[in-house]
Amino acid sequence: MFDLQEAYILTKTGSKGGKTYQVIIVTPFADFALLSHLSYQENQEVTSKINNFINSGQTSLLVQQNERDYLFLLILFILIIMAIAAYFATSPVTTCTFYKSIDKVFIERKSWRGNQIIEHPLENILYFDIQEKQYKYSKLYRAVIVLKSLKQIPINPQYTDERNIRYAVSRIHSFLKL
Repeated sequence: MFDLQEAYILTKTGSKGGKTYQVIIVTPFADFALLSHLSYQENQEVTSKINNFINSGQTSLLVQQNERDYLFLLILFILIIMAIAAYFATSPVTTCTFYKSIDKVFIERKSWRGNQIIEHPLENILYFDIQEKQYKYSKLYRAVIVLKSLKQIPINPQYTDERNIRYAVSRIHSFLKL
């Protein structure tokens, strides 16, 4: 920049009362703003350096600002969002199918990590149960098939609200006429 006239701090007040400070460099051609994320003290140091330079006989002054802190936080935020998205994208999808005609139940779990099929004859089913799990301040539920061997097979490994599980179990009961 040539023919610097002065530098001052511009204070901006946000809608919620927060203040940001920005160094403005005045030239005959235009005003140039530096980055606005610095504190008032840091901006005051930069302003003093620039004004001292203008009033001195020095031929050059180097002032550097960067937004590496913000860039780091942005990248960290993006990585966290990607990790959450990857978790949901790779969680299994469960399909439970009851076939009266071949007397079997198939529980198929598909995910990016692989597929799993659980198969049992309908005659091995003793009853359907609802398991509950305490989670923070509420309870979550899932439906399980209890076999005659007393082995419990969750229809869906994830827990959910009670109303949906009770509805699913009642639909299975009405379909199988248990």
